[in-house]
This record gives sequence, C-alpha cells and structure tokens, in this order.
Amino acid sequence: MDQHLIVFIEVAERKNFTRAAEALHMTQPAVSQYVSAFEKEIGAKLIERTNKSVELNKAGEMVYFYAKSIVKEYEQMKLLISDMKSEPSGEIQIGASYTIGEYLLPKLLAKLQEQYPSITPYVTIGNTEDIGSKLLQRDIDIGLIEGEFLHNQISLQTFATDKMYLIGSSKEIKFKEKLTKNELENQTWIIREEGSGTRRMLEDFLKFNEIHPKRVITLGSTQTIKEGVESGLGISLLSQLTFQKELELHRIVKLPAPEIPIKRHFSIIKNDQVFQPKALLVFQELVKNYT
Repeated sequence: MDQHLIVFIEVAERKNFTRAAEALHMTQPAVSQYVSAFEKEIGAKLIERTNKSVELNKAGEMVYFYAKSIVKEYEQMKLLISDMKSEPSGEIQIGASYTIGEYLLPKLLAKLQEQYPSITPYVTIGNTEDIGSKLLQRDIDIGLIEGEFLHNQISLQTFATDKMYLIGSSKEIKFKEKLTKNELENQTWIIREEGSGTRRMLEDFLKFNEIHPKRVITLGSTQTIKEGVESGLGISLLSQLTFQKELELHRIVKLPAPEIPIKRHFSIIKNDQVFQPKALLVFQELVKNYT
C-alpha cells in the first residue's frame, strides 16, 4: 500500500501534522514531506495550512474520498486472500431494519454462533432507508430489510414472506365481522417514522383503500407502538412477528378489515462485488435457509 495515501488520510482526519505524526510513529517533518510529495504527484494543492489547523480544500476532499476507498479495497483484498486459506471466521457487519433486527435476527445469530463460532457479528439496527444508506457507504457488509431498497449498486434477494395485520387493544375494540371505512377513519392511527418499511406498507394500505384517518400519531419504535395499542391509544399495522406474544396473552387483537393480512417480503441487500469473505457467504446462506 502506498504510504503517501496512508499519511494523507491521517493528516486529513486529524487536521494536524503533529497528531498525525504521533499516530504514524513518524516525525512531523517526514509527514510534511510525504504530503508535499503527494500533492506534487497529484498535481494539485490538497491542504490549506494555518498556524492552528489543517483543512482540506475541494481537491483535497475529492482525493480523500478516493483514498479512503482505495485503502478499504486494499484491506478487503488482503482479507479475502487470507480467507481463502481458512475456515469461515472474522467479523461481519450486519444491518437490519427494526422488525427483522428485533424479532428475527437474534434467532439467526444464535444459529450462526452454533455453527460458526469463529465468526463475530456486529449489528446495526435502523429503518429500511438507514440500512440501505449504510450499505451504500460500506459501513455494513449485508443488510436485512423489510420491503425494498432499490439502487443500481445494490443487489436484492427475497428470503421470507411476512404477514401484517391491523391490530387494536383487546379492551377497547368491539368485535364485528368487518370494520367499515368510516370506522377505520375515526380511529387514531399509530404509525412509524419516515423511512420505515412498516410505515410504507401502512401508507400503501390507506391509499389503496382510500382511508383518510382523522388523527395520526407517529412513534419511533415497534415496542412503543404495541404498548400504545395495548393501552387503547389507537390502532396500527404491524408484522405478526412483532405482536405474537401479546396476541397469545390476549392483550392485542387482530382487527377484521379489507385487504388484511398484507404480505410483504423480507430481503437481503448487498453491494455488488465479485469476491466475498466466507463469513459473509455462510451468513447469507443461513438467512436464505430460514423458515
């Protein structure tokens, strides 16, 4: 790996030649010489120097972006070469949307640990848009999402079908054969935040059935929504994965309504790349074989 790239990245991130030199176990003059030689090679000034700090100019920001990518790809190459000679092991960065991350992923991780104890997973949970964005930025290796995240750099593969139901409090809702459009509009609807796959499905349901709720409350987690429904705050649309326990304890009921249940897909999303570590491949197969 070109040492000029390493030195430039360190200076850009620490914004100080002295601190960069300490991190690299080099002298400050040596660091300055590396940066000057790198600027000469690139053919442009990359750093604006003052007595107090170091700042990247526009050219420097562009070079920093590509330098980070080059270093990351180099490290990935070394990892893959080493990986070819060994059993699946190492770290994998997994992103999961909330429903999958909170209710399905723990079971998958237990199987992963049982079958491949040398693999160490690190998990990030967010809404579908968050996970897709982190994958594009290569902050995670693989994403498990509700619905879809479409981008030309990302491959998507369905691994399960989820069923979603309208739910209400067992104390507040009076049973009948089917709730009418007017009755549904007069309910308080509890919905997830923007970017959530669950919210997207609920909005599609309302639009398809031409339902215009008079009152909507936005809450940021499935658990909070369930507690709101159970207490009689309102109704919501959630995956049965998320409220199975409350259903069995008769705290929450499924509501009879048009076009219910709604089916949606759980999907694997990955960056398109030819070579992948064994650890990522075996986790992907474990997910695909989930029933």
